Amino acid sequence: MLLTMSKVEIVGLKSLFFQVLETLQDLGTLHLEDITKKKGPRYADLLPMEMDPALEEERNLLQNLAMRNNAILSELAPPERKVTRAEIEEKYRSFQGKTLAEISSMVEEEEKATRELINYKHELEVELSRLSKYEPIIKKVYPLASKVTATENYTSVALLVEERYKQVLEYIEKELEKITSKQCEVFSARVDENTHAAILVFHKRYSEQVHNFLATENVNQVRLPSELSDKPYDEALKEIETRLNEIPPKLRKVREDLDKISEDWYVTLVALKEYLADRIESLNAIPKFGQSGHVFVITGWMPSDKVEEARRVLEQKFAGKVELTEMAPTHEELEEAPTALRNPAAVRPFEFIYMLINPPKYGHIDPTFLVAIFFPILFGFMLGDMGYALVLLGVVFLMKRLLRKRESRSLFFELFANVLLICSLSSFVFGLLYFEFFGDLLIRLLGWKDAAGHMVVKWVWGHTSSGKPWGWPLERIAQANPDLFKLLLIVVALIGVLHMGSALVIGLIDGIRHRDRKHALEKLGYLLFVLGLVVIFGGVWGIKSLKSVTMPVGAVMAVVGIGLAGYGGGFGGGLEAALTFGNLLSYARLYGIGLASVILAEVANELGAEFGGGAMVFLGVIVAALLHVLNIALGVLSPSIQSLRLNLVESFTKFYKETDVVYKPFKRSGGE
Repeated sequence: MLLTMSKVEIVGLKSLFFQVLETLQDLGTLHLEDITKKKGPRYADLLPMEMDPALEEERNLLQNLAMRNNAILSELAPPERKVTRAEIEEKYRSFQGKTLAEISSMVEEEEKATRELINYKHELEVELSRLSKYEPIIKKVYPLASKVTATENYTSVALLVEERYKQVLEYIEKELEKITSKQCEVFSARVDENTHAAILVFHKRYSEQVHNFLATENVNQVRLPSELSDKPYDEALKEIETRLNEIPPKLRKVREDLDKISEDWYVTLVALKEYLADRIESLNAIPKFGQSGHVFVITGWMPSDKVEEARRVLEQKFAGKVELTEMAPTHEELEEAPTALRNPAAVRPFEFIYMLINPPKYGHIDPTFLVAIFFPILFGFMLGDMGYALVLLGVVFLMKRLLRKRESRSLFFELFANVLLICSLSSFVFGLLYFEFFGDLLIRLLGWKDAAGHMVVKWVWGHTSSGKPWGWPLERIAQANPDLFKLLLIVVALIGVLHMGSALVIGLIDGIRHRDRKHALEKLGYLLFVLGLVVIFGGVWGIKSLKSVTMPVGAVMAVVGIGLAGYGGGFGGGLEAALTFGNLLSYARLYGIGLASVILAEVANELGAEFGGGAMVFLGVIVAALLHVLNIALGVLSPSIQSLRLNLVESFTKFYKETDVVYKPFKRSGGE
């Protein structure tokens, strides 16, 4: 459900402005408005607050300190011991009231303790990375270089050429002979599966011309590090290998020293990161506020049940010098009210849908409960299997355990795990209804199938007027009574009617609440058209004795429905009402996807059984298990997507209005 929001105005003495701002940030309930964008007599006498040069300088300094503090933090690994939120909160509070000079001094102390180690660590890492790249290249060239006899007047250049381009070496050799008047020699050999190495030896007087030629031909030259460029390849290689052996122990020692520093400084750095971010955010918010004479004015929205608490805290801290007033919002202001959700625990996981679209507009009905009802039903209908449900439950508990172990605060994974938990329960219930356990595995193990593959045992509760049995489990009974397949299709259609009908009722209520007569009539028209279809098909498939009555009544309802939708929504509304029939047919996909999953599960069991007895049983089990894993993966993916689609496309499009303003309270960065 949507939280009821109150429009509030906070007025106080300018001398208390920053203390009030800090208090509001601690409360974390006020959604700030930009007062400079407000119009009307209420705001006519207000001037926007401005960042004076002193505040600009303070913000720049804070940003600089934040950058330096975060740079140190990024170099430190979290300590092995568990850092609690309470420790960070305590340290955070210790910063409140400190001057910029004190904080700046603290950051300088951090840098002093870590700068040399961090710089040394960077140097070692860069050198290690650089030499690690040179080593394999030099190793490729070295066997060839060892054959070259170095002389004082001659120099050499090493090249690496891909095997497929080795012909280019012949061209290079010819050009080199021209440039050096044949005072050169080229040694080449294949050094691995994909690479040819070549060493060009030539007189030093042609060095510039040769290098210019190679540069214009875009040839990949092997260049040694500058400190090794004058050394022969064997000495360079030896030196590189020596350094590669020396660096890791040094790097390990530096990291150990940094870990010790982290033990002492990590909490301080994290708390300071949050504190500086909050201070900067406070300063950035200043231009949103207004001022008049000696007072400041802050406007915004907060949940109505938080207003009294905020008023009480401000009164206690500022003793009547700051006043919070609950304002009566205008119609235009209500249109800009932020949306905040607060749903029961069982419904909250389905707020994940607002990661795909914005939450509903303030003042409209929150349809999360509708998603919470129908998403698991749609999912379970398509993936109704007790065995698969137990696998999904196992995945959910494993995921929750991992999230707890890693202390993850990811909202996405938290919601996903809870949605999957609810859907797996639905899958189990539908699996029980269908009597599916990894397809027909349970039936096979119990020997309840005859040679033709039909169930031997049936829980027949009775017979239809045509003498066909009905009972449980539905899909198994359907082998003896094909009419039950039609019943399942009718069930699918009824799910669609209920799903879309609920959405249209929400749209109708929203139209009435907002006194939007045309909107309400449009939704009523849709609803009447759908009900007309139910009456028509109820006579065709259900109470056939009333067919002569239901057919004309249903037809009239449908036509009147199209008329009302056309009156309320224009030509598009009338057309949309008629197309609602197509929306209902979309729900037939539930049956098709569910049937495909059942068939693939039974194919897995059948294929596994084909491997016979003895040692081949294990192979059969592996093959069947792999197919079941594939089916579960498809079973999770496809029903999830289809359930989402039916909710977002077939249901939400009938009534849903997204908000442009999501509730974002002004609060401390570590206060989530």
